Amino acid sequence: MNQMDHETTKVAIRRATVADVPELWALLRDLAVEEGLGARFTATIDDMRRDGFGPRPRFTAALAEAPAGDVLGFASWFPLYSSIRARDYLFLDNLYVRPQARGGGGRVARLLIAHVAADAVVWQADRLELHVRQPNDRARRFYTRTGIDATGVIVHGAGSDGLARLAADGEAG
Repeated sequence: MNQMDHETTKVAIRRATVADVPELWALLRDLAVEEGLGARFTATIDDMRRDGFGPRPRFTAALAEAPAGDVLGFASWFPLYSSIRARDYLFLDNLYVRPQARGGGGRVARLLIAHVAADAVVWQADRLELHVRQPNDRARRFYTRTGIDATGVIVHGAGSDGLARLAADGEAG
């Protein structure tokens, strides 16, 4: 299906089920590769099944589908808690639309975000947050057009080696 076909068809957004795990995993792998993170992609289908659909789900996901059932993209998110605001908020961890389904003003991505926002309302969440990789100007412009503003926060992180060093600092004190 080409981009023009997506502009004239109805896109359905639905919550992912355990049966969708192989497709979700493939989409997540595609996202990681597209963002230059393919070498760091270590999630397995079993990880996704356990962590998203096991007895204690750690994330929620939704799929965007064309009427014929073609999966166009996905979003995944999870709740966090702000001790300063004493409120839950949702973190949009991943938003990905397959290249052939992009365009149309970001229609598929907007529908996925609307689905996540609706879940945030159900949660009575204080807000929705997400990270955008620094070189991804297209994504930043898209989020701004949807009303998701840059907060000015610069995210820092420590990988497993950094965590080990930080933990050792505490033991040496």
